Amino acid sequence: MAGGYHHASPQNAEGFCIYNDITITHHELVSKGLLPASDKILIVDIDAHQGNGNAYYFMENSNVTPLDIYNDDIYPRMPSPKARVDIGVPLHSGANGAHYLNALHNGLNQIKGTYRLAFVIAGTDVLAVDPLGGLDLTMDDCVARDKVLLEKLRNLSIPFVVLGGGGYSKDSAKVISKSIAALYQEK
Repeated sequence: MAGGYHHASPQNAEGFCIYNDITITHHELVSKGLLPASDKILIVDIDAHQGNGNAYYFMENSNVTPLDIYNDDIYPRMPSPKARVDIGVPLHSGANGAHYLNALHNGLNQIKGTYRLAFVIAGTDVLAVDPLGGLDLTMDDCVARDKVLLEKLRNLSIPFVVLGGGGYSKDSAKVISKSIAALYQEK
């Protein structure tokens, strides 16, 4: 329920992220022989902000596929990390739940191949009440987002780790608990 510090790069902390937990985890798994360097991993970033730190870290690693759905009108607004995203789904400020979910479906349908592991950055800064995300999703939209994404990963038989990402409103904890409850009710 924490983590998803997707802005920090190997060189520096950035955007409320003092380190990058996904890149550290990937490095540790590879260095300890728990994940062969040749195995493919997927990073699905559904936080409102583009994961520039992940893009920088994996710039030269073609075994990592970033899928990133983000508000293109807000931080970070740098073109080079966006160019590294294999499945980029840029949105504009004010995008509502229906638009977001449609864009997410389109992005998820572009996942091809076999992956050993997926990291999911499920930020709640996509909520309309969030002061930093600039998107217009409701709590129900976020729950639907999480259900759609995790169902897709299950259907593709990709094991996944879900990390919190950004969320700067009083409703962040509420939507996380609603998503967890909805996902458990499905089982």
